[in-house]
Amino acid sequence: MSGEKTKNVVHMTYDKDGYPTWHTELSPEENTTRATCIVPPDTVIPVVFVPGIMGSNLKFKNNERPKSLQNDIAWRPDSMKYTAWTFGNLSPAKRREILNPGITELDDSGEIPNSIIRFFKNVSPNVQTNWKSEFKRRGWGGIMLSSYGEILCNLEWNLNRIYDQDCEVSSYWQKDIVGVKATVDSDGKNQHPWGEMTGFEALDMTDLKEKVGDKYWFPVHAAGYNWLCSNEEAGNKLADKIKAYIKNYKDLGFDCEKAIIVTHSMGGLAARAVCHPEMGKIADIVAGVVHGEQPAIGAAAAYKRMHAGFEARWWNIVEILTARALGWSGREVTAVLSNAPGGLELLPTKRYPAGWLKINNGGNSEMQLPESDPYKEIYAERDQWWRLMNPEWIEPQVPAASAEGLEEIWNKYLKRLAVAERFHDSLADYYHPITHTHYGADEKHKAWTTFTWKKNRYAQQEEPPLGIPPPMGDNALGTIRIETASELAEYHMTPPDENGDGTVPEVSGADSASKAKFAAKMTGYDHQGSYSHKAVKDVTIYSIARIAKDI
Repeated sequence: MSGEKTKNVVHMTYDKDGYPTWHTELSPEENTTRATCIVPPDTVIPVVFVPGIMGSNLKFKNNERPKSLQNDIAWRPDSMKYTAWTFGNLSPAKRREILNPGITELDDSGEIPNSIIRFFKNVSPNVQTNWKSEFKRRGWGGIMLSSYGEILCNLEWNLNRIYDQDCEVSSYWQKDIVGVKATVDSDGKNQHPWGEMTGFEALDMTDLKEKVGDKYWFPVHAAGYNWLCSNEEAGNKLADKIKAYIKNYKDLGFDCEKAIIVTHSMGGLAARAVCHPEMGKIADIVAGVVHGEQPAIGAAAAYKRMHAGFEARWWNIVEILTARALGWSGREVTAVLSNAPGGLELLPTKRYPAGWLKINNGGNSEMQLPESDPYKEIYAERDQWWRLMNPEWIEPQVPAASAEGLEEIWNKYLKRLAVAERFHDSLADYYHPITHTHYGADEKHKAWTTFTWKKNRYAQQEEPPLGIPPPMGDNALGTIRIETASELAEYHMTPPDENGDGTVPEVSGADSASKAKFAAKMTGYDHQGSYSHKAVKDVTIYSIARIAKDI
């Protein structure tokens, strides 16, 4: 990457297999401006992005589409019309019918809008068309680009343009990656834009040039998966994909031995399964893994949402529409997640701090569970009011009139729960040996580390509040009323209690830090919006460069 400075750089394009090509027109002899083709290095490290739950498009398998539907789309989160207006208005029974892990699979046919790819503004329409075709070949059409398009573009552009067209390290790398420094706040404390870090090592400019920029090409792939299925199944399929990526680059004539995985949320569980010696078994061809906002030991928010649906602030229309799509009430969420091993695998595991489910009566704790095993003590509990869910919500399309029918539904759920438990037990505290992680620990985005039901009660002979007799049972929105011989009791859920990213609490996000070569505890973003935050994008770029440097 040295030599005379250039004035006219020809954009690299790709053939149908992803091999780099360049196209330029001949000019008259008197035109002495050189057309320069910047050729990527001969060694390839595919960067594989793995999204979180509900972040991959789904379609129905061949001949499996429910008769009442007009097309094969099962889940398309980038379509506001589909998610907010169509899916958001569906009954729990219809959601259960559509989001069925047995009849769905990944759909990577989604279009890539020009608006997603910010660097399109400086290239011709022909180059835009070529790049979109290549990115679609790499799987970008299979994931939620409204959440992840920005990080895909950021990685694709900056990892492969460490040098500018004048053959100097770009201003972005010099200022925001190599040159990023802590500042001192008014209290005299160092404040780094990437947060509180462990294992940080500054990138040396010489190493960046010789061991990264001059050595590797980093094509960015998006690896969607069926998030309804177990993360073990997803991990096994992702392992096959990564092996196929590496083989393809070798077949094109490149030196390609290892990939780097970048994850968001539940994608971290799938990626750990990719590398696990008893699951995907490909840790040897993964140079390292960068985890973001991973619910590494589960999240109490999963329990909350199966009782009361997804949360939204009343004044935020985007959050309201999103909550409608994902599930406004516990009935809607339970109809999907209780039938999806992948969703059940987001629940707190045995490694999560004990006693996270609490009942509070007038400031006094009546109960704390689990003592050791949340599967037996909470998730498999069918009759206690504080159970994970109402059994009648599991199969809302099936009349639950008979005890025999409900028993069969419950037993099938217990089998799915056993799949989740086995996955958690097998995964345990395994992480790839070269793990980098970042996670949210923001007091402005609190998450449920513990989940507390607060009790209000009044004697049966007393007049209920407002003189309205309360209906008994669970309203699926966060209130449960029960009747005993001596009283009527009403339980309300309390707000999130600890710092996090609004979904994953700090304690779960931080689980990987003890196993990580580098970890960043960060603030300033919520769970789904993390990869749109500049510090998160920068720290991810840093992690990839550092992993590549040390291969």
